[in-house]
Amino acid sequence: MGLAWNLYNYILLLSLVIGVIPFFSFQENKKEHRVLFSVIFLGLVTEAIGLYYGSRGIYNSWIYNISFLYLETIVIWFYFLAVFRKGHYQKIFIVGIVLFSVWFVFNSFFLQGFWEVFQTYTVIISSLSIILCCLWFFYLLVAKNWLSEKSLVWFPAFWVVCFLFFFYAASFLYFTSLGYLISLDWHLNYILNSILKTLSGLMYMVMGFAYLLPYLQKKFFLAPEKY
Repeated sequence: MGLAWNLYNYILLLSLVIGVIPFFSFQENKKEHRVLFSVIFLGLVTEAIGLYYGSRGIYNSWIYNISFLYLETIVIWFYFLAVFRKGHYQKIFIVGIVLFSVWFVFNSFFLQGFWEVFQTYTVIISSLSIILCCLWFFYLLVAKNWLSEKSLVWFPAFWVVCFLFFFYAASFLYFTSLGYLISLDWHLNYILNSILKTLSGLMYMVMGFAYLLPYLQKKFFLAPEKY
């Protein structure tokens, strides 16, 4: 497990380094990239602190609760807000943040706790909300013909949302059935958790690489397509 966690942290670090490059290259989706870079940075800091505390036998669940479950969820919502680029979505997201904050506080004080327990209920709500955002993105992509004749290959948000969907759909399925999985063979549970961790690593790698696509298209392929 130690090796797996170390490898995962290296993947996060590599994603962060790759994510720095678009800051120095011409790209039109600067707001989207900045928000997404914040997600990677937050993920790396969370894992580093969590690993440090865990290796010393100190409770680290609160780190993941506040950073991964609460803050990262909200930052990902802001990413979708930047991608959708419509003012009327802002009110929806503000209401969502308020309701999610109320739930997080309620769950921390009255249900699962905050310091010593990883909030699986919050994971389920967070995952479901991001899955819905992904589905709405795919709907807009098809129904509103966002790209017209342009290729999905060079559309950064498409790849990011696809891997967000893969990870959070798997996360939703895993944590909604966690009570049942715990009663199964521990080795099977370990395999499922490893698959989830692998999807998470791929998601962060795509986040780091995605906004290099317009630059690579301009540099090595035909005239860039604007989104």
